[in-house]
Amino acid sequence: MDQADEIPSFNFKEGDSHVFEDGNKLEVVRINLKDERRGGASVTYFTYQGPGIPQKLILPLASFIEFYGHLFE
Repeated sequence: MDQADEIPSFNFKEGDSHVFEDGNKLEVVRINLKDERRGGASVTYFTYQGPGIPQKLILPLASFIEFYGHLFE
């Protein structure tokens, strides 16, 4: 297994969410451990800002952990 195939450890699962002090919310929708289009594992998540429609975003798993992992510890 080369370095690109290694899956970093994480403390969240599909359906987990974090609500910020201002009421905005981040919700994990899907964790894809093999996403060939994105070159490895990825996380699909929604961001809710106010009463509007949530924004669907996708990040590589390692980047999601780097940016948001601390919210789920």
